[in-house]
Amino acid sequence: MNLRNLRYFCSAYEAGSTVAAARLCHVTQPVISNAIAQLEEELGTRLFTRQQRGLVPTPAAIRLFRLGGKLLADAQAIVETFQDVATHPRLSLHIHPTVSVAHVRELIRHLKQTLTHLELSVLDDPQAADAELTSQSCAAPGKAFMPLWEEQYALLVPAAHPLAVKEELCLQDLHGVAFIERTQCELASYWHAGLSQYQIVPDVRARVDSQEWALGLVAAGVGVTMAPLHPMLMTPGHTQEGIVVRRDLRELQGASRVVGLAYGAHARHAQENGTLTEVLRACEPWASVLPVTAHDCG
Repeated sequence: MNLRNLRYFCSAYEAGSTVAAARLCHVTQPVISNAIAQLEEELGTRLFTRQQRGLVPTPAAIRLFRLGGKLLADAQAIVETFQDVATHPRLSLHIHPTVSVAHVRELIRHLKQTLTHLELSVLDDPQAADAELTSQSCAAPGKAFMPLWEEQYALLVPAAHPLAVKEELCLQDLHGVAFIERTQCELASYWHAGLSQYQIVPDVRARVDSQEWALGLVAAGVGVTMAPLHPMLMTPGHTQEGIVVRRDLRELQGASRVVGLAYGAHARHAQENGTLTEVLRACEPWASVLPVTAHDCG
């Protein structure tokens, strides 16, 4: 069994579509489709049914994903047992709390596949880290910045909330509505100024500094929130359990931020051919697909 085909299958299984999997694996969509077709022929069974909203795994796919994930992990472990850990490249990374863990996972997975012996540690202190995964507007002054992806802002509403089915949204609809405030949001001052201008006062039920906490509380029905979303979550037809994404609030349309790696400008020069340089080079495929018109609303 071809491990690359298996890896592409697992990406399609997790992403729910060949298009999203191709974007995550930095290959073309036909490569993903061909890998799945080859596995289906090899195993003699159908792995997905294709529907308008994406791929629906068959029972065989569910079993293959469980077994295949273990096989891929074991294959990586075999390689690592033959390597001298002391010689592995090391990188310390700080991750800003507003960056989605789900997409941090995809980036780290890409780095581990590209730099197979990379030893990665995640630090709480951005000053002590070699690099920081953050938005461009949150990067410290004097830091170099490599953009990786652009995120559009949207209003996230619990699935059972009246605003989830309202035909048209306007800012006034948020007056008195239960709201989850993201305390480290780059648009916070802009957002509050807009609400104050129209005398709109949402009912703040929680204040959180983590993207995951904000999404979790929305999914639980505590309130609505405004948040930047990874492009994969903004594709038409994408649904997230318990959450309805409303992109039609006029005040948020066109608002975006750029997420990337911030690092000391001197660090890359000092580590020519070092770990940081290798990591930045490995991230180039992500940066190459970023629209040139991307802008950060910090």
